[in-house]
Amino acid sequence: MIMKKWKKILLSLFVIGLVSAIVVFYVITKKPLTAADSNPVKIFSATELFNALDSNFHATDSIFNNKNIAVKGVVKEIDITNNHIFIEAGEAKLINCSFDSTEFDKIKSSIKLGGMVDIKGIYSGAEGYNNADDGMDLIPSDKIAQLKTCSVNH
Repeated sequence: MIMKKWKKILLSLFVIGLVSAIVVFYVITKKPLTAADSNPVKIFSATELFNALDSNFHATDSIFNNKNIAVKGVVKEIDITNNHIFIEAGEAKLINCSFDSTEFDKIKSSIKLGGMVDIKGIYSGAEGYNNADDGMDLIPSDKIAQLKTCSVNH
């Protein structure tokens, strides 16, 4: 009787350990979410994204944080060394789209300075928004929205 109880306990522990090992393996080997993996939840022009951030930064930032969004706009700068494209969004406003090297190699020949692009990426926040900004500055501070794991939106 005691032997059967120990067998059940050992079998239960073995099954729990096996299931735990499978879950840990899945979590460790799972690829991070990229923009190419899903459709964007929202499509913006570059200025529309900043209009939303300017009107209510905290709400817009929290709604789209770690979500796939698409942005259309004019290429202001191409950083081939770091695989980034910067999209112009108005005075002192840019969208920084970072690509992995494989994706960047696919698109870099088709992207031109001053040309229009339609890019999707995982929104990861915006810089240049702080509580001390009262809108009365004579020289606007730079504002940069960050998109990571970008790809061309088709």
